[in-house]
Amino acid sequence: MHVIKLRRPWDRTVDLEQPPVVVDVPDAIPLTATSISAGDQVRYQRGFNSPSGLAGADAICLCVGAWQGKLESVQVNGTVFSPAHAPLVVDLSKILEGFNRIEITLTSESGEVPCLTGDVVLRIQED
Repeated sequence: MHVIKLRRPWDRTVDLEQPPVVVDVPDAIPLTATSISAGDQVRYQRGFNSPSGLAGADAICLCVGAWQGKLESVQVNGTVFSPAHAPLVVDLSKILEGFNRIEITLTSESGEVPCLTGDVVLRIQED
């Protein structure tokens, strides 16, 4: 298995924050709890190129290691994946394109600061 960490640059957008802030994941630039209310959303977005050298039978998955808050959605190239408990692992084998876009949306449930606290990685399992 080969692992590719999807680190900086991620664009982080908060409901009232314009323009997005460029951060690393795990998110090293925390939001202050005073700027977050229950129900506020934080969105992380990042693009990445398809890994080179993939064979047709190789499996590629996106793994979101950990987060704080409620995971509302994970989208890759417009395909929405159902929220789950950490770690979230989704198969990208059938939807991967030359250039790909990830969007992860978290919501504050009770005023906690929603953020990605774990790694986001691509796992490539060669056949």
